[in-house]
Amino acid sequence: MKKKLFVTFLAFVLCMSLFTACGGDGGSDGATEYRELYSADVTTLNYLNTYYTDDMKIPANTEEWLIQFDSLGEIQPAMAESWEESKDGLTWTFKIREGAKWYDCNGEEVGDVTAQDFVNAAEYALKFDAAASYMFPAAKIKNSGVGGEALINGDTKWEDVGIKALDDKTLEFTLDAPCPYFLSCLTYGCFAPIATDVVAQFGDWENRADWDMDQWNAFSEALDGAEYSQLWYCGAYYLSEYSAGEKYTLKKNPNYFEADQVYIDTLSYTYNAEAATLSGEMFQRGEVDSAGLTSTVAKSWSENDETKDMYAPIRVLPDYSYFFSFNFNPQFDAEYEPDNWKIAVNNENFRKSIFHGLNRIGAIKIADELNAETLIQNTVTPKNFVMADGVDYPDQQVFKDLAVNDGPDAYFDEDLAKEYKEKAVKELKAKGATFPVKILLPYMPSASDWDSECVYIEKQLEDLLGTDYIDIIVEQGPTQDFLSSVRGAGKYALLKTNYGCDYADPLTYSDPFSDVNNYAFMYMSKDPETKAVVDEYYKAVAKADAITDESKTAERYAAFADAEAILIDHAITIPFCLGGGYQATKLNPFEGQYAPFGVSSLRYKGQKIMDKPLSTEMFKSEMEKWEAARSK
Repeated sequence: MKKKLFVTFLAFVLCMSLFTACGGDGGSDGATEYRELYSADVTTLNYLNTYYTDDMKIPANTEEWLIQFDSLGEIQPAMAESWEESKDGLTWTFKIREGAKWYDCNGEEVGDVTAQDFVNAAEYALKFDAAASYMFPAAKIKNSGVGGEALINGDTKWEDVGIKALDDKTLEFTLDAPCPYFLSCLTYGCFAPIATDVVAQFGDWENRADWDMDQWNAFSEALDGAEYSQLWYCGAYYLSEYSAGEKYTLKKNPNYFEADQVYIDTLSYTYNAEAATLSGEMFQRGEVDSAGLTSTVAKSWSENDETKDMYAPIRVLPDYSYFFSFNFNPQFDAEYEPDNWKIAVNNENFRKSIFHGLNRIGAIKIADELNAETLIQNTVTPKNFVMADGVDYPDQQVFKDLAVNDGPDAYFDEDLAKEYKEKAVKELKAKGATFPVKILLPYMPSASDWDSECVYIEKQLEDLLGTDYIDIIVEQGPTQDFLSSVRGAGKYALLKTNYGCDYADPLTYSDPFSDVNNYAFMYMSKDPETKAVVDEYYKAVAKADAITDESKTAERYAAFADAEAILIDHAITIPFCLGGGYQATKLNPFEGQYAPFGVSSLRYKGQKIMDKPLSTEMFKSEMEKWEAARSK
């Protein structure tokens, strides 16, 4: 499991009480200061060692990466003005932008950005095993997955890692194998540069080759505690002030290489512990430019003539996909009958009775009554994640063939669910299963509406399939360490799970089903029929991942779709939804940079402050325009 998952999972859970900010079009009243409340300070200003979304909001705007994404998700030059890929796909060479400079918290020029600055960041991240360092091996960079201890004690020499500064303006990456999604890996924190003069403030950097683990730990602890005045900035903004528990301010850098695309001069954030409660009212009074709204508040605003045009859905990003996992290796208590569950879960007709019987739209409406049909997903790999030859991944024919109706929920069919139930009953009785089959369905109590969603599922499925067939047991899980103590420990029969993407390729959404991840444990099943399906899936994934020729992207995606269709067709998993929510904002999210991974969605470059709030009607119109442009 990736380190960042739990953080963004909680962000989704709390999305009804947190606010988001996006970019703007549709006219401007000349305002050049964007204002927002926040209720939690950053944990660190060290952007090389954090995976918290709130921590990355500052560096996303004050630092610059080798590449960037435009508003349609296309890769564009950034700190690298050009790059080349070798014919064998194993070497990538980047030319650092001429004239690129570092600036301090006063906006004063303090140095040149060099290729070594990127190597500094990578060496620290890999030797210390920093927060997002898993992205280096994900990008297949040579010897980057050996671990910090091996690099420090010399088992693997740093010189053998595939990251080198050939000169001040030439950066080279060497890969272990061709990686068709390599560029999309490059906008995580640890791929940002950090100047040698900056890191030298926190340790004897020149002699780091002799540091032991204790010295690396001490260095990292010092860097984690960096003050804003100690850092340098090379992005669209610089951090001009930061007072914990009070405020922080980002100022536009007029010398930034694309300053003409930075329309907001000042980003002002004010601390308020009650931000989630107060921001909506302050937005109505014109005191802030963005506010998060719960679904209850959004519904109330929709029924009020004064506020009905002042809010919109948040832009749904395909950064996290939610799906239901059946547990093939139950470790829950005997009272929930794990052995009986094993018999049931390994029966395909039983799984399909749940798969086709679950009213997913109804379940989503528990938390988001107004937007359920937009949030539902019929594939694990979501809509608007990747496309090739103008075809969005979920729109491929293999998925259309799996649909049993034409509605937004392509799989819900009560009659079909009952047919599978009848088949399952006969087969399960023959194998010695007893009825009703107990289905342990846990939830995390701190997650808004999760308990109500589980209660809905319990009633809906039991009413449809009968309490003589299934007994869904809704159980509150722990508030702390829910993922490790429930999902990771296998203490569930059925569970809503989620996974976040790392890069622009369907391979990333195959990760939760791999034999090294603790989702569903399908690879641990000893049932011959289940094992045959699992083996078929792994072979299909391997076949898809072997297609690395970049001219065959559509073929690669189609092959991954064939693999994912195996999971859906055999009801190994149940695709569910994306995270949603509502906001009041004077920014148009479709102007901002687009990528469901890395830092792009946190950037303000390209956005303008509008003269009126984004309405739901305008949001839908802009969404349609964006999707049409993206499909081209």
